[in-house]
Amino acid sequence: MATVAFDQWRREAINSEVQAVNCRAAAALFDFSFMSVLRISGRDAASLISQYVNRDLSRMPLRSIRYCLHSDSVGNVLSDLTVWRVNDSTFDVMSGEIRDVRNLMKQSSSNATAEDLTDQTAIFSVQGPMSLATMMPICQDRILAELGYFKFGDLDIHGVPARVGRLGYTGERGFEIVIDTAHAKSLWTALSGHINVASFAVADILRIEAGFSLFCNEFEVGVTAKELSMDRFVDGPDNQVLGLKSLVCFSATAKEKPILWQRPQSGVSIPGPGELLATSACFSPLTESVLGLGYVARQEEYSALALIDPLGQFEDIKLRQRPYFDPKKQIVLGGWDDNFEPVPRT
Repeated sequence: MATVAFDQWRREAINSEVQAVNCRAAAALFDFSFMSVLRISGRDAASLISQYVNRDLSRMPLRSIRYCLHSDSVGNVLSDLTVWRVNDSTFDVMSGEIRDVRNLMKQSSSNATAEDLTDQTAIFSVQGPMSLATMMPICQDRILAELGYFKFGDLDIHGVPARVGRLGYTGERGFEIVIDTAHAKSLWTALSGHINVASFAVADILRIEAGFSLFCNEFEVGVTAKELSMDRFVDGPDNQVLGLKSLVCFSATAKEKPILWQRPQSGVSIPGPGELLATSACFSPLTESVLGLGYVARQEEYSALALIDPLGQFEDIKLRQRPYFDPKKQIVLGGWDDNFEPVPRT
């Protein structure tokens, strides 16, 4: 649990919940500049990255983005990353794990050169149903309005050259904005002048509601792509490693509202029968209760189980659909009308 005093923790919980509701109803601005960024160029660039993530990226369309996983030699997922195809021989790789940059740098060659762009890059994210409407007044043209999901384009935002991808970590429509750090302060000032700023605690609530894993939470117990229900992102043998547990969504009660919750170190990585191995938790405005992600023993039917948390963090545990928010992806894949109002996918 958080180490801050309970009164401060409670105030932060209230603020986080309000900001999460605002993002679901309108739009919110996040700073994701902690991400590491690497550019790989050359005739073997696609091959180098494909081997690292065990997914064939050679046929990626230009200006598209792919979600990928990096696993160890026995199939346990270590990190997730996105790959952006800039042109035929150039890819940008973004990861929350600096070791991905270091590993790929070590594997570079004369036919696949690697350049660490982390210190030169700032990444902002605008998320929510009104994200397009809030950004269009300061964009140069309609490129933003025409972007498809997991596509990107180059445009000026408030006079700043930016690379913008349509994706996000919230389950909402939204955009990630990649710029040079030289322009970061001016663009942040322009965006935050009319878009509510939200913290990473808010992003954590939204991503749990949307069923998305966080590498330092869900991957820390040793888990395969199949156990994460992410085997569609992996080619070859790693796609067939079943494992002993399944990632689920749960609601529960707790003595305190969890904020940026991480599982205490227990040494346990496989849940026993009837046990929940909780890995993430938040207080969700959608459920008005604790909502989290965790693992149960792999079996046919979980609903009949009276689940318990062996660490005693959570009680009254009930399994929920995962993702809890937008299970059919009709919101995140939806578009906008001519007035930039959100239109659900049908």
